[in-house]
Amino acid sequence: MTARTRRFVDWLADDLYRRGTRFAFGVPGGGVSLDLLSAARNAGMRTVIAAREDAAAMMGGVAGRLSGAPGLAFSTKGPGLASATNGLASALLDRMPLLFVTEGFNARELEYLSHQVFDQKGLVEGLSGGKARVVTPHADEVAPALDAMTMVPMGPAVLLAEPGLMTAPVDAPPGGSNQSSATTDPDAILRARELIAGARRPVIVAGLEAAGAAAAAGVRDLAAALGAPALVTYMAKGVVPDSDPMFAGIFTGGAIERATVDAADLIVLAGLDPVELIRKPWPYRAPVLDLCACTHAPHYVAPAVRVEGDLAETLRKLADAPATSDWSAARIARCRDTFYSDMGMPGGGALSPEAVVREVGRAFEFMPRAAIDAGAHMFSACAFWKAGSPLDLLISNGLASMGFALPAAIAAALHDPGRGAVALTGDGGLMMCLGELKTAAAAGVDLTVVVFNDARLSLIDIKREQRQMQDLGLSWDAPDFARIADGFGFTVWTAGTREEMRGAAKAAAAGSGPRLIEARIDASGYLQQMRALRG
Repeated sequence: MTARTRRFVDWLADDLYRRGTRFAFGVPGGGVSLDLLSAARNAGMRTVIAAREDAAAMMGGVAGRLSGAPGLAFSTKGPGLASATNGLASALLDRMPLLFVTEGFNARELEYLSHQVFDQKGLVEGLSGGKARVVTPHADEVAPALDAMTMVPMGPAVLLAEPGLMTAPVDAPPGGSNQSSATTDPDAILRARELIAGARRPVIVAGLEAAGAAAAAGVRDLAAALGAPALVTYMAKGVVPDSDPMFAGIFTGGAIERATVDAADLIVLAGLDPVELIRKPWPYRAPVLDLCACTHAPHYVAPAVRVEGDLAETLRKLADAPATSDWSAARIARCRDTFYSDMGMPGGGALSPEAVVREVGRAFEFMPRAAIDAGAHMFSACAFWKAGSPLDLLISNGLASMGFALPAAIAAALHDPGRGAVALTGDGGLMMCLGELKTAAAAGVDLTVVVFNDARLSLIDIKREQRQMQDLGLSWDAPDFARIADGFGFTVWTAGTREEMRGAAKAAAAGSGPRLIEARIDASGYLQQMRALRG
């Protein structure tokens, strides 16, 4: 081979490392995955062997989201790719940059082979509606896919490699760039400034596209300049810190934010991706100014003005827009207090999910990143876990998948070992990825898993109760998660009262390595909380 000609797999690993990829997550088979593991290690990446392929894809996507570089995950062909589909769907709908590498079959094999064979390319394209790019081991295909996946909207690409192609020689192309050159339309900026100038009660809603340092700073500056309350989606938690005087709560498309947004005469969407909102029609009549990195279709609302382009640039150009606000600091504080009050749960001797979140938050004063699973516990976790910066809180809210918190927290703890991570997960979600306790222990991550154990699928059981249906077997005998985690080498605690939870949280915060707190919670407040949140 010439100096510029290398094996494709070596070029790929080196190019990913150059872009900022530092981890490869997966469940290997033979052939392609072993070649990739070796090349990734040679390039300087840390390889992490997961228990399941879907969890590996989530880890890779989260690592990519946190680093701003392509995440990397891998599996074997056939059952490996099939098992990974929930993780690929998460990367697609939770907007995470992920290169997922798996193996295919060559034409000669398909003349006689049916073992493990199905239409793998069709599976990926059907899963994503064609939005997940399927590429083969050719640098001129892969490099553009790597460039594209870190642009908004972020998402996955699947590298489908026939045997032998990963080790075939390739002439390496020049290094790509993941920077977008999109600029904002001056006419749209002018119309946006006119809308702002005519508003007296603007409200800002920040979404996941604002979860970058420059865009988040722009949202905070705009809120301060307009004197406007700012709401954040779950995936934008920390864009406006909970401690910011302009912070007014969380926006879901449900009921919890209506007291604030109903008062608005202009709703400014700052990086809102409609994938974040719940399944309810848009309820507001105030005109909408949509500041976005790209146009999303379908959307809940037709804006009066849309400014599409680099979000940080757009926000900078609007920060000095003339504005006269009727909002007062006291009124914004009342909006925030109402949000927390409505999300609160009854006190008493039993251990509530709110109490679990508050005690863990107080104990971990250095605020590790929190990863939150889908389920009823997420209401308290998202409301009461304090976030000071974008991506302080990680959640699957586009796919809204259970089994996300533990893999996401593992990736977060590896990304920032000095900070560590907390996984806030329900018992149902943890059972879906229980094998990743092995992954956390083997990796030696600084991770605390908090499992909200009420021995039922609470969110689904609440919906059953609302429909006055008979018992449908949505509860079970409570597993002993502390005992299970102890078997994996975790330090463990069990808590059934607030006092026990306080002691366990303090002990966990003082510890290191993999830890687990099993919180035996009283779920009786979930129904009231969900009604307040969603209506």
